[in-house]
Amino acid sequence: EFVGQKLTCLVTEVKPKRRRLVLSRRSVLETEREVARKELLANIKPGDLRDGVVRQLRDFGAFVDIGGIDGMVHVSQIGWERVNKPSDVLEQGQVVKVKVLKISSESGKISLSIRDAIENPWTAAEKTYRSGTVVEGKVSKITDFGAFVRLEAGIEGLIHISELDHKRVFRVNDVLSEDQTVEVKVLSFDGDKQRIGLSLKALQARPERPKKKHDEQSIADDTPPRPRPSTKNLKGGIGGPSGGEQFGLKW
Repeated sequence: EFVGQKLTCLVTEVKPKRRRLVLSRRSVLETEREVARKELLANIKPGDLRDGVVRQLRDFGAFVDIGGIDGMVHVSQIGWERVNKPSDVLEQGQVVKVKVLKISSESGKISLSIRDAIENPWTAAEKTYRSGTVVEGKVSKITDFGAFVRLEAGIEGLIHISELDHKRVFRVNDVLSEDQTVEVKVLSFDGDKQRIGLSLKALQARPERPKKKHDEQSIADDTPPRPRPSTKNLKGGIGGPSGGEQFGLKW
């Protein structure tokens, strides 16, 4: 691929007798990269938006080249949705827009965010998920205290275990399963804390309590109260020997 190209190289070895000349293209690139890195560090600041290229993917995040220097995007900063592995949503060589979060003056490390470079879905969510609204979503995660429901990209709500059914529910798995599509009612919305309270039982008819039959109630009403036992002239103990005499007890 380099045949016919003009390259700027650094002479690393010269041996005229052996007619040997060794050049290095990489040394020039590394020098240019270091110059670009220092220039970038001198001008970049937190809050800047940059175009970058994904260079490496790790379980904890992705390294993105933003023009001569690599920054790290933590897995929690990849998107507004929960991301388990960066490779699920990113690939090497992909061009992404990032926001500079922090620059370490000591190490020169740069923290980036892909999530903050795009619009926060919670900004307009309040109009869509007002209290009392009926919406549809998919169960994304089940816990001991309830189930999280994905309503749209980056928006999740929680059905507390007490809101699953009118009757008492001991295990969430008895009512819901992951990836199940459900229709729920919005109980509360908190945009600052990014929380939405949902209910499944609010869309269910409340079961009627069983009523007593009229005849049973009549019998219960007509039954005279039992006479209270007389407490007159009652004495403690029993008529015959109790067995306590042998221990010196008189009952």
